[in-house]
Amino acid sequence: MTVRLLAAPGVPARCDRHLAARTDEPARVRHLADVLHGERPGGPDGSDEELWRRHPGCAVLALRGPDGLVRVRFRGGTLTLRPLPGPASDPEHSATDPAALAGSLVHALLSAAAPPQR
Repeated sequence: MTVRLLAAPGVPARCDRHLAARTDEPARVRHLADVLHGERPGGPDGSDEELWRRHPGCAVLALRGPDGLVRVRFRGGTLTLRPLPGPASDPEHSATDPAALAGSLVHALLSAAAPPQR
């Protein structure tokens, strides 16, 4: 996935390229992913802790819950987002999956805050 972050006039835009994968992808794909996205796992408390623990290389975990909210975890914080109704709320299409979009945007913003690599 490539996310282009616009900048002020005269300042070049920044691009963030990362691998995003659904939580139901094969393990070999998930373990390479910078961003994992999908449906919130089941269980008594709906906790995503085990998923987060099993993917230490994952920078952002974005999960859509049964309430429609997208919970985004990243090292050092969490966000809860409510997607607007419309085509972007259709989880069947990864290009418009709100969890995928939110996870990739958060990854791009986190990357933009880091100093550029030489």
